[in-house]
Amino acid sequence: MLDRISLIIVSLAVLLTFYDLKRAYVNKFATKEKDSLSNDDSSTNDDISSIRTPKMKMQIASMIKFRYCQTCGYQNIFKQYSELVRKHYPSIAVMGESYPPPPFRALIARVLSTIKIILLICLLFGQNPFPFLNISTPKIYLWALQNKMYACLMIFFISNSLESYLMSTNAFEISIDDVPLWSKLETGRLPSNNEFIQMLQTFSSKTRF
Repeated sequence: MLDRISLIIVSLAVLLTFYDLKRAYVNKFATKEKDSLSNDDSSTNDDISSIRTPKMKMQIASMIKFRYCQTCGYQNIFKQYSELVRKHYPSIAVMGESYPPPPFRALIARVLSTIKIILLICLLFGQNPFPFLNISTPKIYLWALQNKMYACLMIFFISNSLESYLMSTNAFEISIDDVPLWSKLETGRLPSNNEFIQMLQTFSSKTRF
């Protein structure tokens, strides 16, 4: 049996591997969403380069806030809109934050993630935790011990899918100085580049002296 130090080292390595795989999994969805948005913009002639810089500027300091679903891959979309704000309205501060899921769903996702890690570590080291809990070992766990690689992959991907579903809010909410500009939860879609700039122009004209 491996000593305690070896167990800790291997466990950390497993956790880092899971983190890298999960980050790659999220970035994959981010790329798909970004490509989808780019195609929509092309079809409606909403190319960023074709948008003329508005002549009017905000006369008071403002902050635009993006609250979005990170597990949905909207981080790259947030970066794209941030560049639009800095290009056309450099005086506006930009803030981005995660749109949190309901607390109960977030708790279930954390519990599921913990169970996943414990099961993977036990399988990798061939350990059976059920006798310590005075519980009869399920047949499926005995099968998993005999098919470690397949069982670990199955647990990893199924658990990640459930965690992503629980943490997903499908939100992309935009507000400026606490005034709502756009809500994906209400409209069911993301704004195009022109729509986004027009929203800023409208807000700018309303706040001019």
